[in-house]
Amino acid sequence: MAIDARRLKRYQHPTAESSGAAEGAHPPTDTDVLIGGMGNSGEGVALRMQALAYHEGVSIPVFGLNNDELSPRPLAIRGRDRTETLLSLTNRLIFHDDHPRDQVRDYPLLAHRYRRLLRGIPVLETYPRAGHGGHGHPVISALDMDLHIDALLAFLRQMLRQVRDEPPDLAAARSDWERLRLTLQQRQGAQREKRIILIGGGSGSMGNAGHHLVPYLLRSLLADLGIQAYELWGVILGPRAFTALTPFVQHNYRALLESLEHLTVHGCTRDFVNGLHLALPCPPYDRVFLMDDPRLPSAGTKVTEEELDTFLDQTALSLTLLLQGNVVQTIDSHLANPEQSGLAEGGQLRYLQSVRGVVAGVNLDHLSQLLAAHLTVQMVQTIAQRMAA
Repeated sequence: MAIDARRLKRYQHPTAESSGAAEGAHPPTDTDVLIGGMGNSGEGVALRMQALAYHEGVSIPVFGLNNDELSPRPLAIRGRDRTETLLSLTNRLIFHDDHPRDQVRDYPLLAHRYRRLLRGIPVLETYPRAGHGGHGHPVISALDMDLHIDALLAFLRQMLRQVRDEPPDLAAARSDWERLRLTLQQRQGAQREKRIILIGGGSGSMGNAGHHLVPYLLRSLLADLGIQAYELWGVILGPRAFTALTPFVQHNYRALLESLEHLTVHGCTRDFVNGLHLALPCPPYDRVFLMDDPRLPSAGTKVTEEELDTFLDQTALSLTLLLQGNVVQTIDSHLANPEQSGLAEGGQLRYLQSVRGVVAGVNLDHLSQLLAAHLTVQMVQTIAQRMAA
């Protein structure tokens, strides 16, 4: 049997619309939470969190950013009418233009920026048809976002509108009492804080690059939309969970932590080809969570697909628990009062350990052991102090 290699395509899991549940079974939407997944692992965790919310009777807006067309595997969920349907990640922005390296020459700004950044990256990694990931090089994904900045901004603005509270129509009030009620409702609504969560691996391409750029783009758009009461979370996955998946796992993770330290101190100043100029003297995130499993890989020198899926499941559960009740407020109290918080040896919170959630600055021994050959303990402690502040 002859096989025409030109007609081969990557296998795509069968997808179903997120609204595929039976009519009337769609749960109410939580407009105070927005979750974004960057890269394959980030999208996988985001979709799992949406599925967990469905089981709790809530719909959480979720979106994905990627330069890999392969979508996360759909998850089976059960609606209120007990019927099962597939939940898939439908709100995705995919960067997949041909030959991004050629397009750099059309923009003097990008030609100057990437002249050094692309040095040492084989042309084979950027010249095949795009849409198949960044091959472990964050600079490729950063280039994709630079080239598609208009599409990226429009997409993020559309996603943020899902958590924007529309003011009540006072003109439609039929009486002074109703107008007063709407006015009080508007004031109370303005005090509701939004939680915007960006999830991505620190050891790969898209997630790593996204943690550098997307939070500042979101802060700029939030200001344009008049959303002031919000908290921006960054969830960084790895590095042990991605052991040996690429040759750059440790290097990329170390570089990301160093970049977060730099951005926390100096803020972000960056120009884009569409004329956008960012000059934000603030850290990228209000909270940073480092999620990893120190037991991986359980055998051998490389994590298996099954181990990675289990890690993504556990991470989604950890973040879902963090969103519920007063867990975050309890974390703040314990970090502010370490002598009264019942911290385990090494500074790790016991109840966080039970869900395998690692807060930046809490599990210093784990991070120091992982990156001892590349990362100083002083830098990790500095990140912890600044993120806690």
